[in-house]
Amino acid sequence: MTNLLSQEEVDALLRGMDSGEIETETQKPPAGEVQPFDFVSYTRVIRGRMPGLDMANEHFARQFRNSLSSMLMKFVDVVIRGHDLIKFGEFMRTLPIPSSINIFTMEPLKGNALMVFEAPTVFAFVDQFFGGGAQPWVKSEGRYFTPIEQKIIRKIVDTALRDLAGAWEKILPIQPTHVNSEMNPQFVTIVTPSEAVIRIEVEIEIENFVGKSYLCIPYSLIEPIKDKLYSGIRSNTPAHDQRWIARLREVLKDSQVTVQVELGKAELSLRDLMNMSKGDVLTLNTSVNEELTVTVEGVPKMKGTPGYHRGNQGIRITQILE
Repeated sequence: MTNLLSQEEVDALLRGMDSGEIETETQKPPAGEVQPFDFVSYTRVIRGRMPGLDMANEHFARQFRNSLSSMLMKFVDVVIRGHDLIKFGEFMRTLPIPSSINIFTMEPLKGNALMVFEAPTVFAFVDQFFGGGAQPWVKSEGRYFTPIEQKIIRKIVDTALRDLAGAWEKILPIQPTHVNSEMNPQFVTIVTPSEAVIRIEVEIEIENFVGKSYLCIPYSLIEPIKDKLYSGIRSNTPAHDQRWIARLREVLKDSQVTVQVELGKAELSLRDLMNMSKGDVLTLNTSVNEELTVTVEGVPKMKGTPGYHRGNQGIRITQILE
């Protein structure tokens, strides 16, 4: 059976269209069913959590916490307060002037991202770097960062980028590279204002001061690996785990452990201990025929009876303890 129309059917169809018997125009849809679509202001709709990104953020916070504490010679707490999706223009409008806005790449991913430190956080870093105390009341409006402050923040940014690379290693090996730094949000454009970016809020606590930092990653930059971010960082498969366990058992079999047998215990006064001499007999709390406890690395594992074996003292195992 063929789906092709015969010549007679084609002629009849054309005659019907010419005479108006066959409608060639559809009715206009009712008002409200069709809406204009603006391709310029289109924003991706992203649903659900990103377990992979959550884990990478936690790894970054832990590594950056250790790096800052080591650099400033005091405990610094770094906490991820969450991430959300926002238009790039809206994010930049939330930043005060001045802010330390650091542009960096994440090769092999294409595009630029931002690492932002608010001015009070920068001043707290500088104070701590020179042995002072973090001063939350420092006024930042009306002035930009000095060359010394910019050098210190660059040192911290480089450290943070190294920690970011380590945190992303299980998702995708990346090489974050610093490109440029700005203080005025109006001069920074890494994507169009309407494009979606992921804003990651980082809270940094130094002594009694709490400051803010942000990571701003365009969604278009991570879109090639979004499946990994949504699925999470997978651990080894069960088969790999079983092979690792078997290998570990083989290695442990060659480990040296200390095995001890306690013949018994005795209590005596300090006077009796001081008066003891060669040939004295010390009575223990165990009988000759009583089983003795065998310990492995201090843990009771077996019971046995003492004796001799090939000219050496030994113990015959009579029971394995659970």
